[in-house]
Amino acid sequence: MSWILYSSPRSPFVRKVMIAAHEVGFSGRIQRQDVMTNPMRPSLEVLEFNPLGMIPTLVADGEMIFDSLVILEFLNEQAASPLFPAAAAARRDCLTRHAVANGMMDKAVRMLDETFRAEQNNDTAEHIAGFSDAQLRSVEWMGKRLQLDRFDAGDIAFVSALAYLDFRFPKIEWRNHSPAAAAWFASASERPSMQKTAMAVPPKP
Repeated sequence: MSWILYSSPRSPFVRKVMIAAHEVGFSGRIQRQDVMTNPMRPSLEVLEFNPLGMIPTLVADGEMIFDSLVILEFLNEQAASPLFPAAAAARRDCLTRHAVANGMMDKAVRMLDETFRAEQNNDTAEHIAGFSDAQLRSVEWMGKRLQLDRFDAGDIAFVSALAYLDFRFPKIEWRNHSPAAAAWFASASERPSMQKTAMAVPPKP
């Protein structure tokens, strides 16, 4: 059965996934579905599987998999030829190098976006609205997948994201979109790790 990869022909993140798929022998199983999507007008096809509306998104045997790093992890699980070293130190080194390279691609895409906006004399209002909508869709999506007796890496990333929204973007009233996420966040915020790492509010001038 084919795996469907929602993609774009110019995305470096999609190319990364496809390079990896070729390396481990799964390129023939992937059926690419190129879509038009951006933060302001996300593809409805992608939103069905990914609340962020971002590519690449892989649908494999009914399972939705995103982002590109998670897709690489999936390919690694399926393949006999590993993409990530098994030894802990070597794996950390690989993931650190991946983080730097991924950050380079992310910043390059943002640079391109800013270039397009400057050329078209656009302001930031439409971009902010698009990014805010993605945040709210993600809160709803995550709210359905929370467990009070679990606090793993995914939960830690989510509580950090919510805390950052409160810290930097209090006008995004995410609690109204998921009472489950609001209750979970209130409970998670009582954890010693959260208390000890709270962001300091800078003093007013």
